[in-house]
Amino acid sequence: MFKLVLLVVKFLVYAASIDDNNLLNNQNEIKNNAGLQPLVIVPGLGHSRMEFLYKHEGNAAYRPLWLEINSMLINKSLFLNDMEVQYNPETDEYQSADHVHIRPQEYGGVNGFTILDTSYPNDTNKFGNTIQYLEDLGYVVGKSLFGSPYDFRLSGPTNVKKTGMYDDLMKLIEKAYEINGKKKVFLLGHSFGCVLSHHFLTSYVSEYWKQKYIESFISVSGPYGGVVESFSYLLAPRKWIVPGVTPQESFKSLKYVAPFYWLLPNKYGFDEDNDIIAEIPSLNITITPKNQSWVFESTGRLDQLKAANHVKDIRNQLHNPPHIKTHVFICTGVPTISKILFNASYEQYKQQWWNTEGVDIMSDGDNTVTAKSLRVPYQWIKAQEQPVIIRELTGTDHSGILNDKKFKFELRSILLGMEQDEEGETEL
Repeated sequence: MFKLVLLVVKFLVYAASIDDNNLLNNQNEIKNNAGLQPLVIVPGLGHSRMEFLYKHEGNAAYRPLWLEINSMLINKSLFLNDMEVQYNPETDEYQSADHVHIRPQEYGGVNGFTILDTSYPNDTNKFGNTIQYLEDLGYVVGKSLFGSPYDFRLSGPTNVKKTGMYDDLMKLIEKAYEINGKKKVFLLGHSFGCVLSHHFLTSYVSEYWKQKYIESFISVSGPYGGVVESFSYLLAPRKWIVPGVTPQESFKSLKYVAPFYWLLPNKYGFDEDNDIIAEIPSLNITITPKNQSWVFESTGRLDQLKAANHVKDIRNQLHNPPHIKTHVFICTGVPTISKILFNASYEQYKQQWWNTEGVDIMSDGDNTVTAKSLRVPYQWIKAQEQPVIIRELTGTDHSGILNDKKFKFELRSILLGMEQDEEGETEL
């Protein structure tokens, strides 16, 4: 007989906000707590700072590339040229342009993913407040708190293994374990960082390794069922966050950003036959996850078709359980893109319909990922022996959850061993 976790789900809807003083209760005791278990963070898509060096510069110092808004505004074309991605459709490998070296900034630390552009700290602060909160709990960067930033442009399933990204993550976790007296490590992923962490746990390391080194997997805003917005960037012109870059320029720049193919809607986050993710009424065309490859086939974009097909099976593996104790945080109740509508005339579309912008149709989610896609981890509950504890929050969104008081309160409970999750275990 064995223990099988049937269900541990708590919907956290607080009538009143949690006071900051309660969040940091017994602060002096916490800071002196030598028993803190180490924490490794894998940030989301676009949330890693990157630096670059032109190959002809030899041993010159690397300089910031992403995110440097002022540099983008000064010379947009140079920035887009430096950020260009080259794709090999035969090997499914992505690489930077021939003239430049690009790497994540400060691997192992936290400066590589806290404030993305120090010139605009208020607008690009993704993890900064969370890191400060963790330090207030007693975590020390480089001792018990670590980060795994990465070149998000190139992070497809083939690259993450061949280029050493997963090997670096494995070594970072082992280092955290060793220098903290062989204490198991919490692995926290946010957004696409959840997908990477999940893939790492389910395809790269052994069950023995996980049991030895990992205390639990903490998944925050994980897009396990895919993201319609990712599809939209590959589908047609769409405005990007980069200032001054037109939808047409962003379409050209983003068509070979590896994670977008990994995050195409899959059959576990969508009804692959009936959920319409794009529609062209004038051509009487509807696109579902099952026939989404049509957008590449019908327009002659065969390299993009290969990029999508290379990761199709891997996308569908995101419903597989990680077989490690797991905490899942999601939020819903925010309008989120669930379909792209192209409603121009037939005469416009019969030329090149994919060169026009669509209209976003919204449904429930966290402003980036739809609710059903976020809820894929519910399938893990009956599929693994280890506990899967799912928290659904309201009143926040995909990235805002990182600074949400309710989330930080729950995270504190997990890290300090104060959580109450055993009530969901049932003896069979």
